[in-house]
Amino acid sequence: LGIDSVDQIEKMGIDKFNDACRASVLKYTNEWQNYVHRQARWVDFEHGYKTLNIPYMESVMWAFKQLYDKGLAYQGYRVLPYCPKDRTPLSAHELRMDADVYQDRQDTTVSVAVKMRDEDDAYAVFWTTTPWTVPTNFAIVVGGDIDYVEVRPTEGKFAGKKFYLGKDLLPHYEKELGEN
Repeated sequence: LGIDSVDQIEKMGIDKFNDACRASVLKYTNEWQNYVHRQARWVDFEHGYKTLNIPYMESVMWAFKQLYDKGLAYQGYRVLPYCPKDRTPLSAHELRMDADVYQDRQDTTVSVAVKMRDEDDAYAVFWTTTPWTVPTNFAIVVGGDIDYVEVRPTEGKFAGKKFYLGKDLLPHYEKELGEN
């Protein structure tokens, strides 16, 4: 459809966009039926459910309400793969698509220095591509096959403090910790 953003979807109209998506999903229905039958699998194509159908969605909501009423649902948080362009979470199916659809990209990282409990002015440094998870982290994982170093800057705003970090990452922190 040549759509590059959610704004274009909204401009096109949600109904028209959904119709286009539905047509795309159903385009190869006959081929899929032939493929399944060739595999000698039994699938009820006449009475099957499709997640895009309103009755299916309503049945899911009904089932969820039953769980909620029994106290079996709770509110929580989890990290989901997210498409910043579409402003939507990605499904497991989308993550398994080929490289033409889903491509790896280089994300920026955030470095965090955490004060060590038993040492004055000593910090463990770690990096993450998901900084929103940092407030809920209760531990830092270290690798048995990673060499760590203790760094004691002699000048700048970190002078006199100790930092523990992976040896291979040391060049990336020269600006903050100094060359020596």
